[in-house]
Amino acid sequence: MILKELKINTWVGDPTNCYIILEEKSKEIMVIDPAGESQKIAEMINDILKGKLKYIYLTHCHADHILGVMELKEKCGGKILIHRDDSEGLNNPDINLSPYISVEKIELEADSRIDGEDTIHLGDLEFRVIHTPRTY
Repeated sequence: MILKELKINTWVGDPTNCYIILEEKSKEIMVIDPAGESQKIAEMINDILKGKLKYIYLTHCHADHILGVMELKEKCGGKILIHRDDSEGLNNPDINLSPYISVEKIELEADSRIDGEDTIHLGDLEFRVIHTPRTY
């Protein structure tokens, strides 16, 4: 397994962490929280890791984590995954906060909704989802 951490510059001032996981045998890739700079992420996938994007995993629906999703999906494919409890926010700008942080409205749909304890397979790797909801 190869794990890359990218600092993705966003309009909010601080960079957002984006992770790329490559399963070396199958060359399957999962990107976690592509907040923007989709060209940079696509180059990492195609030119450096030389893999195939299988999943775009979103830890939650806020705009500073999902801004680059659609552009990355257009460039590299992959299925969009998000926890069931956060999925409504993907197509609701009032929940994903895109109008409040000075970016275009973001509205997108997940390909699959996941739950806590679900398993995600990436080649021979297996990831167990541990749901950690926000508490206010």
